[in-house]
Amino acid sequence: MTKIILITLAILFIFVDLSLVTYKYLHKDSKKTVVHPIHKAKPNYKYSVFLTSDDGPLTGSKYLDQLIRDYEVPFTLFLVGKMVSTNRDLVPSLNRYRINKYALLGNHSFTHANAHYKRFYKNSDNVEKDFLQNNRYLKLDSNIARLPGRNVFAIDGLSKGDLNAKSAAIQIAHNHGYKFFGWDYELHHEQNGVIKQQSALYHYKKIKRLLKENKTFRKDQIIILMHDQMFTSITTQKTVGELILLLQNDTNIKLKKLDEYKI
Repeated sequence: MTKIILITLAILFIFVDLSLVTYKYLHKDSKKTVVHPIHKAKPNYKYSVFLTSDDGPLTGSKYLDQLIRDYEVPFTLFLVGKMVSTNRDLVPSLNRYRINKYALLGNHSFTHANAHYKRFYKNSDNVEKDFLQNNRYLKLDSNIARLPGRNVFAIDGLSKGDLNAKSAAIQIAHNHGYKFFGWDYELHHEQNGVIKQQSALYHYKKIKRLLKENKTFRKDQIIILMHDQMFTSITTQKTVGELILLLQNDTNIKLKKLDEYKI
C-alpha cells in the first residue's frame, strides 16, 4: 500500500513539474508576442504619431530606454546637457540612449533656462548660445530641437507659440538649420512621476479625436509630450506601455521619429 502511494506521489510530482515548465514556456512566448505585437507594413495608414520625451538624462531615463527597447518603438528624446555635467551618474543612461536604434536624440538646451523662462527668452542671442553649447557638449548629430518651458514650433518657415520664445527659435533655425518642435498632446504627471490619467485607453481616444478633428499643428500628425522623470513610476511605465500597444495595433497609425515629420 505504501509503495503504491509513493509511486502515485512521484507521478504527481512529475506531472506538476512538467506543467510548470509548459506554463513558463507558453508564458515566455506570450510575453514576446505582447511586447512586439506588430512589425508589419501599414501601407494604408493615415496618421503619424510621434512619441517624445523631455529633460533627460534623469533617473527615469534608464526605465524609458528599456521600455523603448522592449516595445521596439520609435521615440524622440530631447536632452539637456547640464543634467549630465552636474551628475556623472547619469552618463550610463546617456550612453544607452546613444546606442538605442529606436531613439532619435534632440537638443533641449544646455541649461533648460535654469527654470527662469521669461528672462531666458528676452535675449535670443543667449538662447542661441545655450543651444550651441548643448550641441557641442552632447555631440548631437541631428537638427531636431525643442525649447525648454515653451510649446513653440519653428519649422521650415512655419511657426507657432509664445512671441519671444518663437523669435529665438526662428533665429536659431535660420542661423543653424534647426527645426523646433512643440507638442500637440501631453501626458501630464504628478510630482512622483505617476501619470495623472492612468487609463491608456483614455489617452488613445484623446489622440484619435485630436487627429480626426484636425486639432494638431499639422494635419494627420500628432506629437505626444512626456518627460523622462515620469518613468520612475511603475504605474506610468505600465500606462505608457499599454498606450504603445494600442497605437501599434491601430492599422491607421504609424509611429515615427520626428525626423520623419512632414510640413
